Amino acid sequence: MVLRGYVPTSEETLQTLAALRLQSLNSDFSTHAPFPRLEELFPPHVLHARLPPPPHQPPTKCRGARLRAGLLAGGLWGQALAKQRAERDQRLRGRLREEGASTMAAIVEKWKLLQGMGRPEAMAAYVALVREWPGFGSTLFDVDLHAVRPRPGVVQGQPSQRATLTPVSLQSPVGSAPQRLWLSIGAKAVSLYKPGEPEPLDSFCYGRISSFGASDSSTFRLSVEDRDLLFETSQVDEIAQLLNTYLASAGAQR
Repeated sequence: MVLRGYVPTSEETLQTLAALRLQSLNSDFSTHAPFPRLEELFPPHVLHARLPPPPHQPPTKCRGARLRAGLLAGGLWGQALAKQRAERDQRLRGRLREEGASTMAAIVEKWKLLQGMGRPEAMAAYVALVREWPGFGSTLFDVDLHAVRPRPGVVQGQPSQRATLTPVSLQSPVGSAPQRLWLSIGAKAVSLYKPGEPEPLDSFCYGRISSFGASDSSTFRLSVEDRDLLFETSQVDEIAQLLNTYLASAGAQR
């Protein structure tokens, strides 16, 4: 979860977690100790996030401009653009190597401070840090919240017509596009997180979930009290199976 970026925390804490992993793997620091690759210790997306975004390419305004651009792209201008892109990519790779070396150096310095810590102690400290995130122990799925609609017959206690599917935010009344979220399924609740945010947007204990299922092969519906939440995901079956397991467990404990 840590390396996949599913534990939102500071870079300082991520470096400490990497140092604890090195301590558990290799014991005390030594220049002769085998070093895992950085991506086996530290989430790669954190380093990539430090790089500058690619330059914005303004769209061509008319057919004639697009035609001229296409003709130029096939000649010297296209070669110049390709050279510029290659040089930019080389600079970004160099910058990424520098960021990686700097991060590894910081991890090693933290590793040196752990001298004398045994493997079980290092593992326990690692888990204790990760457990500080409220979503620890849950299974996370990348989903797009496509729509939230009132459930027929439960809005203000009166029958209602089926609502038109409109992408909406959990926080604001209307959104312009699906939201990328983490759907967190744990032993006690289902939660929704903005990627990288430590606190959930909303959480639903299993007693609040009235039904769920697949609307189609890529759309999952979760009915919570007076709302139907529709998610676009490639893991419809996996989500349904896990929810079935936890709901059955929650029902057995009542």
